[in-house]
Amino acid sequence: MPAPTPQDNFSLKEEIRAYWSVRAETFDLSYGHAIKSDREMQAFQRLLRDSFGPKPIDVLDLACGTGEITRALLSLNHRVTALDFSEAMIERARAKHGKSARILLGDAERLLDSDASYDALITRHLVWTLTDPEAAFAEWFRVLRPGGRLLVIDGDWINRTRLQALINRFGNWLRDRRGAPVHQIDSDTHASISQRFFFKDGLSQDRLKGMLTAAGFVNIQPADYIQVVRAQQMTAPVHDAIRLGSSTRFALLAEKR
Repeated sequence: MPAPTPQDNFSLKEEIRAYWSVRAETFDLSYGHAIKSDREMQAFQRLLRDSFGPKPIDVLDLACGTGEITRALLSLNHRVTALDFSEAMIERARAKHGKSARILLGDAERLLDSDASYDALITRHLVWTLTDPEAAFAEWFRVLRPGGRLLVIDGDWINRTRLQALINRFGNWLRDRRGAPVHQIDSDTHASISQRFFFKDGLSQDRLKGMLTAAGFVNIQPADYIQVVRAQQMTAPVHDAIRLGSSTRFALLAEKR
């Protein structure tokens, strides 16, 4: 199969933008997207302190969506710039945070910031959707200051083990049996764009670590994201708690020397 051209990537990006713009309206209704409880917020705060240290720093929240990770960063007094490709997501983030954060419309693969602009970068559920991750990682490395850190929160949303598939089916069955609301997505569009992502075969920690290493990052280690997932499960309805365990979720912390 021939490599994607810049025009191919541009077209796909516009489809990605349109898809997530539509989803912005109901995005915060889903567990795993919005921070739903004090317990979950506290787990995020621990993760952020462990990753970035206790002092307020300059942080770029990449693909900020409706601004939930921005909310956790602001709760620790970090100076936050938040970026997203979707105007609809940005509108919701600005409505939440006003002038507490610098919230910008932009492309996480083609940043407009100067070199060495930030002490830390964070992104959640973005990497698996990237059209050109090598370009993105090079940009992220560029805008970090020496000693700065990158925290990637993501998962393998394509592949499930046999056990995970059973868990997912049981969670969906229980949700339907309980008559819980289903936050509809355009499954055909989702399938179409996800089949053209760079990581269309799934994103693994090992593959991500290798690519971050190639981009120049060092000291790449797993971060304790499971504490966040457990906090989500403790406050979620049973069917959502079950479904949160049906995919491989992880976080990696990397450093610019």
